Amino acid sequence: MPSVFTRIINRELPSKIFLETDDVIVIKPLDPEDLVHLLIIPKADTPNVYLTPDATVVQLVQTAREVADRLGIPDHFRLKFNNGYGQEIDHVHLHFLSNRGADRLVFEEVGS
Repeated sequence: MPSVFTRIINRELPSKIFLETDDVIVIKPLDPEDLVHLLIIPKADTPNVYLTPDATVVQLVQTAREVADRLGIPDHFRLKFNNGYGQEIDHVHLHFLSNRGADRLVFEEVGS
């Protein structure tokens, strides 16, 4: 069965998309932990960071830099990977968190 993230990527579930490329999607989580909380998700389905190819991990971090630039907070954010421990969805993703930059968040709402 596809992960929740795969279903979001395939537009089978509603989401709020901040950024999307051919390889990555950045969405707002259902239950944010901070003023700004985004999930940076590769479109390739890998269950956790340990099994993720290095190039994909680099791509996630590069996307985090792009998100920080768009939000005007290149020096004020936190990144978090969960690998098994604390991981709720078996599809690797990087949490982007900050208590600044919320005024620049603009989402494309997809689905109902």
